[in-house]
Amino acid sequence: MHRNGHNPTLRVLLSGPAADELAPSLVDQPTLSMVRATDGNGRRLASSVDVALHVVSSSSGDMAEDIGKLRTLSQAPLILAAYGEPNGIVEAGLKVGAADVLVLPQPVETLLFALRKAAIANTANGGTGKVVTVFSPKGGSGKTVIATNLAVASMQADRSTLLIDLDLQFGDSALTLAIPPRATIADLAAASGDVDIDKLKAFVCTDPRTSLALLAAPKRPEEAQMVGQADLAAILDTARKAYSAIVIDTGPLFDGPMLAALDRTDQLLIVCNPEVTSLKNVSIGLETIDRLGFPRDRVSIVANRIGAAGGVSRREIEDVLEAEIAFELPDDAAVPSAINRAIPVVLADEKSRFARAVTALATSVFEAAPVAMATAEPKRTLLRGRR
Repeated sequence: MHRNGHNPTLRVLLSGPAADELAPSLVDQPTLSMVRATDGNGRRLASSVDVALHVVSSSSGDMAEDIGKLRTLSQAPLILAAYGEPNGIVEAGLKVGAADVLVLPQPVETLLFALRKAAIANTANGGTGKVVTVFSPKGGSGKTVIATNLAVASMQADRSTLLIDLDLQFGDSALTLAIPPRATIADLAAASGDVDIDKLKAFVCTDPRTSLALLAAPKRPEEAQMVGQADLAAILDTARKAYSAIVIDTGPLFDGPMLAALDRTDQLLIVCNPEVTSLKNVSIGLETIDRLGFPRDRVSIVANRIGAAGGVSRREIEDVLEAEIAFELPDDAAVPSAINRAIPVVLADEKSRFARAVTALATSVFEAAPVAMATAEPKRTLLRGRR
């Protein structure tokens, strides 16, 4: 995949009898380069592509012959997309060895996510770092406090750790850590040339207390527009090669930066508070993640401020979300005290209940296999289009 600046980053081989119907929604996407199997004279055009997208009008009929011909052009991961009713589409996809199956129509964001996910899964980019994304669809959940303390706890365990603030308009990671950023992710995106390890490290800030590396959010909201999807892809891919642990702090929306992070996330931590409004937003957020096709076994719910006065119970949280809580973080007076001093809790009061819980969380997510989130019923990953 191409990584230079704002050029297309993903070469997509588009084929199938219904390809022309889908093409208009993809052809103008700046992070895609669409390639057809042949030109008007029957000459082959496909060469090196990142993913093949085969589009049919329905799931009926035998597609094996067409896809067999497609495989003579490219061995890239295959996504099967079909207009019409979903009956039999999953089975058809398995039969032809598809990496993913989509029922059309879908929002363009969902299509982009599926394409990037298939390509990334097939790409040996040399990176070994584990990416943990901290997300909450409700502001004020304590997400940034958790992300910063998780990153510091990881660094204390002698892992080279990078904290990336992808709340591009109102990110507070630098403020929470009291690190004056000499450069931001917007400065990195605006710099000329490809993003390699040396260039990435030239734009990160280092916390003198812990040696934690931070790639700060832009200083002003309008600078968020300087960071494109291609920039994010290059930065996150390079980060995996440069650090053992990458913690991503996100905004509360399913925006471009969040989707870019999700593409490269090994474990997603969804933060909820023991209050009704938080549970409502988290419930909607889980449904959205299902629609995007992100695997539920890589999602963990983190219940923050457990034990707060007037808060709902653990059982009530799990009943509302139809999912188990993977990690609990207690309501602790040490947290606001540390925040107001701009010191991570794990440094300010390492024996506090919150610090011990976050340290255990860091150990679990970076040393053990991702904790699966149990659900009331198994969730199907089939993406259904809007009707």
